Amino acid sequence: MASHVNSSLNNLRRLGLSRGLPVFQCQGDKRLMIRLENLSKEYDEVVAVRDLTLEIPEGEIYGLIGPNGSGKTTTLRMCCGLLDPTTGKVLVNNVDVYSDPEQAQSQIGYLADFFSVYDDLKVWEYLDYFARAYKLDPAEITARVDEVIDEVRLETKRDSMVKGLSRGMKQRLGIGRAVIHRPKVLLLDEPASGLDPKARIELRQLLKRLRDNGSTIVVSSHILPDLEDFSTSIGVMERGAMLRSGRVRDLRQEVEGEDARTIQISWLGPINSVHDFLQAHGLLQHALLQTSEGAFPFRGDDVLLSGLLSEMTAAGIKLTGFHEVKQTVEEIYLKLSHGQVM
Repeated sequence: MASHVNSSLNNLRRLGLSRGLPVFQCQGDKRLMIRLENLSKEYDEVVAVRDLTLEIPEGEIYGLIGPNGSGKTTTLRMCCGLLDPTTGKVLVNNVDVYSDPEQAQSQIGYLADFFSVYDDLKVWEYLDYFARAYKLDPAEITARVDEVIDEVRLETKRDSMVKGLSRGMKQRLGIGRAVIHRPKVLLLDEPASGLDPKARIELRQLLKRLRDNGSTIVVSSHILPDLEDFSTSIGVMERGAMLRSGRVRDLRQEVEGEDARTIQISWLGPINSVHDFLQAHGLLQHALLQTSEGAFPFRGDDVLLSGLLSEMTAAGIKLTGFHEVKQTVEEIYLKLSHGQVM
């Protein structure tokens, strides 16, 4: 029955979704940590990234989404200075990545989709090596290594050889390497690739902790559920171009429409009381009710929605569930994407 309700919810969500949505940039009141200005990268006749302009404020977890070949990896590699753009510029914490590369690198932590690990080192030795490569003060390296090991939850593996770590642990170690020098910006290319479900959950928790500790994070992925629950903003890329960029809540509102909220309910008792209540409140026409659960579109703000809940309870309806169904990141992407690749 739940699958029938979910299918019906998809029908409700289509109300008012036919209009086109303009591209807009992610902006806010906070200090900008990443700014891309007319960034392009061309390979002979192929344009990998085309005229990309983007602003990401401090404290965001920005999900860069799109199919393989959409330009995500190329964009990240230009952001961290590993790849020269054909045109345009990249500023990280107001530092130009190409005119002042050494200063920029001190602001950036980067983890590639496939990164090298040194199997013959212990976990703490691996992090110690990169701490010295980033020229940390030798007097603070030991304490910083221990701090990062704790941050990425590898305390029990501190003296283990890297070659003995699981895929998920190696991924956490790689992130530890990327943050050892306390960068303001963390760029992660497909960090959940190849991880099992438990390791993906642990990765999401780690990224949230890093954000709480002051990092601004950009995560690329073509596996959209990986970005659910923790991305504050997303950008949708196709064929090297940014189709849409913004806060998740703003894009969700654009996709759903201001007056197209979907409310899902479940209850104990006969369906008649729910039917009659929704009819009396003018909500029955597009409602979908089945035995003990259902959904209906609601036009109104949170105050009106709270009042509706109180009225249903006062009417004697024994509600066991009452909540607004939000568009997932995957559903937002499907609405905004054109489905094109290079």
